[in-house]
Amino acid sequence: MKLRCIISGCIAALASQAADAQSTVTLYGRIDTGIRYSTNQDIDGGKLLELTSGAASGSRLGVKGSEDLGGGLQAIFTLENGFEPDTGKAAQSGRLFGRQAWVGLSGSCGTLTAGRQYSPAYNIEFANEPFGWANVYESGFIYDNYMGGNRWDNSVLYQQKIGHFSGTLMAGFGEQAGATRNGGKEGGSIAYEFGQAAVSAGYQQTHDANGVADHKVWTVGGYYPIGALKLFLSYLNHRSDLTPQKNDVWASGASYGLTPAVELYGGFYYDRQREQSGNKRTVVGMFNYKLSKRTNVYLQADYSKIDAGYATNVFDVYAFPVSTDESGAITAFVKTRASAMVGVRHQF
Repeated sequence: MKLRCIISGCIAALASQAADAQSTVTLYGRIDTGIRYSTNQDIDGGKLLELTSGAASGSRLGVKGSEDLGGGLQAIFTLENGFEPDTGKAAQSGRLFGRQAWVGLSGSCGTLTAGRQYSPAYNIEFANEPFGWANVYESGFIYDNYMGGNRWDNSVLYQQKIGHFSGTLMAGFGEQAGATRNGGKEGGSIAYEFGQAAVSAGYQQTHDANGVADHKVWTVGGYYPIGALKLFLSYLNHRSDLTPQKNDVWASGASYGLTPAVELYGGFYYDRQREQSGNKRTVVGMFNYKLSKRTNVYLQADYSKIDAGYATNVFDVYAFPVSTDESGAITAFVKTRASAMVGVRHQF
C-alpha cells in the first residue's frame, strides 16, 4: 500500500510537471521617459520644457501566455497596461489594460482572439513607416488622427498565414440595442513576405454613435532591407462622412544599423489635405545607442510645417495653436513647430 502511494505520488508529480511544461506565462514591460524641449506651443510662440513619456516606445507592463490544448491547438492571452512614467498615471484614459486585453485560440486553421486589440490599418501602417515602433509626437498624427482608434474595444480578430501570405479580418461591436451599426467597426488586411522584405495593405471603417462612417481608411506599403539599411514607404487614404475633408498621407524613411550598438532612424511625412486645401510636412530623426540588450539611450528631433488650409484639419489631435475671431474664423496660426528630446528606455 505504501509503495502504491509512492508510485501514485510520483506519477501525479510527473503529470503536473508535464502540464506545466505545456503552459507558459511571461511578465514583460518597458519604461521609456525623456526630457523634451519644443517650440511654438501657444499662439505667442511659447516654448516648453518637460519631462514626459519617451519617444522610443510607450511605457507598458504586461503579461502574456499560452496553453497547449493538444492536437496543435493553443489557448493564448495578453493583458497589457499602459502608463505614464513621469507621473505613474495609467495611460489610455486610465484603463487598467489600455494597450491590450484579449484571449483566444490558435491552431492550424488560424488564430481567433477577442477583446481590446490593435486595428488592421494600424498594424499595416505600423509595419511600413520608419517610426512605427516609436512614440514620436509629430509623426504620430498618422495613427491618432486617422485610424478612428488605434485599438478597438469589443472586437473579434481572425488571423491566418499560408506560406508567404497572411491576412486578417476584424470586427468591433458597438453594443447598442437595436442599432448594431452604431459604434461598430470592421476591417481587414493582407500581407506578402519575401525574404526579409514585405508588402501589405489594409482597410478599415469605423462608425460613430449615430452610425455615421466617421473614419474610412485604406493603406498600402512595404519595407525592404539592404544589408544594415532598411527602407520604408507607405500611403494612407482617409475619408469621413462627417466632413468633405480628405487626407492623403505619404510616409517614407529608413533605419540603419551603423554598429551593433548604434542605430539611426529618419523619416519624412507629407499629409495632403483636399477639399479644405492644405498640407503638413514633417521630418523626424533619431539616434539610438544600446547600452545593453535591455537598455538604450537616444536623441530624437522633429520639425513640422503647415499652411492655412491644414490649420482647419478637424481630425488633428496635435493641432497647432490658432487664434479666431467671434465667428470662429481663424485669424492667425502657428506655421512651424520643432522639438528635441533626450531619453532612456529599459525593457524587461
